[in-house]
Amino acid sequence: MPNITTTTKPTDTETKTSSKTSLLDNNHKDKDKDKDNSTTVAKLLAKSIKSLRENLTELSLDNFLKHTLETVMNIERQEYLEAVDNPNLDKGNGYYGRAFNNLSKNSLLINIPRTRSGGLSLNTLELLKINRNKLDEITLSLYKKGMTFSDIQSFLTEVFDHSVSPSTISELTKTFNKFRLAWSESKLETHYKVVFADVIFVTVKRGNCYSKEGVFVAIGVREDNKRELLVLDINPTESAQIWGEFLHDLKFKKGVLSIDLLVADGLNYLEDELAKVYPNTQFQKCVVHKIRNILNKTKPSDKLIVSQDIKQVFDNFESTDNIQKAQQKMHNFLEKWQKIYPSFRNQFKEGSIEYYFTYIRYPPRVRRMIYTTNCIENLNRQIRKTTKNKLSFESPNSLLDYLFMVIKDFEEKNYMKYPVHEYQYFQNPDPDSDKNKNLNQSTPDTI
Repeated sequence: MPNITTTTKPTDTETKTSSKTSLLDNNHKDKDKDKDNSTTVAKLLAKSIKSLRENLTELSLDNFLKHTLETVMNIERQEYLEAVDNPNLDKGNGYYGRAFNNLSKNSLLINIPRTRSGGLSLNTLELLKINRNKLDEITLSLYKKGMTFSDIQSFLTEVFDHSVSPSTISELTKTFNKFRLAWSESKLETHYKVVFADVIFVTVKRGNCYSKEGVFVAIGVREDNKRELLVLDINPTESAQIWGEFLHDLKFKKGVLSIDLLVADGLNYLEDELAKVYPNTQFQKCVVHKIRNILNKTKPSDKLIVSQDIKQVFDNFESTDNIQKAQQKMHNFLEKWQKIYPSFRNQFKEGSIEYYFTYIRYPPRVRRMIYTTNCIENLNRQIRKTTKNKLSFESPNSLLDYLFMVIKDFEEKNYMKYPVHEYQYFQNPDPDSDKNKNLNQSTPDTI
């Protein structure tokens, strides 16, 4: 009788038990492997610490720091290679040296481990980079806020026990130039509701001489009622012709096709330069500048009452105020004071004085915002504050680079963050309205 082999099919319970046993075996193997890895790392770390302890008397603090960092990075590489677990994919490839100036008073040369494929990313190294980048950011931030090179050196040494040389700060500030040049080549909005223009004088070195030169700044109100920098340039003197060149670049280089209203100081003939580039743009001369000029020609004993009277001439912020009423107040002011101060009449010449009353043509809700260049004065104060400690700049470009970063920082924290919503009521005047007649057309004999 032939032998018959009988195969017994395992029961479900036996199958589950076998699978569970296999799973447990695999878990034990993984745990054993992790245990081996941890043991290896622990041994390496223990060995390194033992070496440090045994030789601590011979090691300086710098060498201690260097050895510790190299040990930790070696551990990182070993863990990485054990995770790869395939020499064909990646393996150790020696070290490369990198100097770190921010870890010690002396430059430390750290040996950084690497692998053949370059896939190793060291957390320790990233932390060191972050530390370096943070110090660079702090350095540039302090410089933008107006601190001198020596002040920055003292601050970093005192707070972070880290010294930075003037040449290092100078190199860092070169990044400002890259940003400014990129901005100068970029396009702006095609239309702005209002543009405020002003000049502030700062000491700068040109050639072999130091002198105060005019920094030309213009800020524009966009359709979304946010404000941004439009013009930043420098010239030894202020003139209408220079502004004309900047306006030309604004239109044909920066792409600003239309401006509803330009507000600037009382610079002679600026209205003519504006008309050449933007013939449809309204022009408002700064009332504060005009009041200041009048008070400068007044003796101290009369300044208070003259100030009150001239402010009344320009107090035209109600819906019932118009050009004719403003003209009458101006006539009354001259009648009262021109015998004592004949030069006052020169402050109200035909062909110029009407530009001081352009704001009356606009809705009452926006008149106070456009009758002076006060909108840009806060920025000017920031410029004066950040430049007063520096005494002078070594070149016009270094000054422009610095001011660009100061202004853009101010712009981000103020102009862009807080739109002036009252500008939603801004609208161009009706050219056929009686309110838009020139100030001197009604009664020419006033001036």
